Amino acid sequence: MMALRHGTDQLVDRLVLDIRPAQRAMIALRLAVGVTAGAAVSVILLILLVGARPDLANVLQSSRFWSKAAYMVATAGASLLVASRLARPGSSTSIAWIVPIPALLYLPAAGMELMTTDPSQWGPLLLGAGWQLCTWLVLILSIPIYGGLWWAFRSFAPTQMGATGAVTGLCASAIAAVVYCLHCPSDTAVFALVWYTLAFAIAAILGSIFGRRLLHW
Repeated sequence: MMALRHGTDQLVDRLVLDIRPAQRAMIALRLAVGVTAGAAVSVILLILLVGARPDLANVLQSSRFWSKAAYMVATAGASLLVASRLARPGSSTSIAWIVPIPALLYLPAAGMELMTTDPSQWGPLLLGAGWQLCTWLVLILSIPIYGGLWWAFRSFAPTQMGATGAVTGLCASAIAAVVYCLHCPSDTAVFALVWYTLAFAIAAILGSIFGRRLLHW
C-alpha cells in the first residue's frame, strides 16, 4: 500500500512539473480571438433577430448613448482582466474588486436623472421601451461570446472554476450588452443600471454553474 501511494505521489509530482503557466501574451491573444469571434456572431444574431435601431446615426451623437456604452465596455474590460488572471493555475481573485467599479461610477448618472425628473415620470425612465426583452436578449447574445471565451479557456489551466465561470459569464454578457446597444431604444442610466445589470448578474450565476463543468482541463 505504501509503495502504491509513493508511486501515486511521484506521478502527481511529475504532472505538476509538466504544467507550464500560460504566457500573458498567449492568454491575451487567445482571449481576444475568442471574444472577437463571439462578438461577430452576436452582431449577426442581433441583426437577424431585431435589427439595429432606425435612429442609430442620430443617437450616436448623444452623450447618454455613449455613457451607457461606456458602462458596458468598462464592465467587459474589468471582467476580462480578472478572467485573464484566473486563466493561470493558482491565481488569486484579489483583483476582483475592480469588477463593480463601472457600475459605481455610472450610479451618479442614474441619481441625477431621478433628481431632475418629476417622480410621476420615474416609471417611463425605468421601463423605457422594450424592458421586457432587454435582459433576455442580452443573455441570448452573450451565448456566442461565452462560447468564444470557453474556447479560449480550453488552452488555459484555471483552478478556480466557479469564479472563472462567473467572471467569463459577466464578461460575455457585458460585451453582448455593447452589441445590444445598437438596437436598444432606451438610453437612460436608470434603465441601463437595472435591466442590463440584471443580465450581468444572471450571466455571472449561470457562468459559475456551467463553468464548473466546462472549464476543467
